[in-house]
Amino acid sequence: MLSGERQAFAHLVTRYQGMVYRVCVKITGEPESAKDMAQEVFIKAYKALPSFRGQSSFSTWLYRIAYRTCLDYKRASDREWKHRSMADYTENDYVTDQTPEHAVLRKEASEELGESVNSLAEPYRSVVQLYYFNRQSYQEIAEVKGVSVKTVESQLYRARQIMRRKGERWE
Repeated sequence: MLSGERQAFAHLVTRYQGMVYRVCVKITGEPESAKDMAQEVFIKAYKALPSFRGQSSFSTWLYRIAYRTCLDYKRASDREWKHRSMADYTENDYVTDQTPEHAVLRKEASEELGESVNSLAEPYRSVVQLYYFNRQSYQEIAEVKGVSVKTVESQLYRARQIMRRKGERWE
């Protein structure tokens, strides 16, 4: 019986590995880390398979696991990055084809945007990340978060209002 379960799960891995990998790349921004995260997602999914109730599609359930796993990784990675000392950097960390001015301006803009999004309260922050950065539809966000589409629309509207008050453009 266990052999049959493994074969069935191997079929699911083959079917959904592309989707899971794309989610992981979008969230982590790192192809190598995304491969590791995708493996972690399938391990978690295999262990949690008995809890799958079929209330949503399997792909939505798996997407939710991938999303949460990668967010946890990203949070841990961000904390580690903040504590990195200058001795930890290598020469390759600085190699780029951009001018130094362009790189500084881009980094500052990216940091400001990240700080603005991270300063949002949680329901708004995750909706903004899923909609603008992961390019998910309202329906997909609703399924991932386990809320109605109207709730997603409302949260995104409120997030835009908050960002406008801070001087950011979110159209």
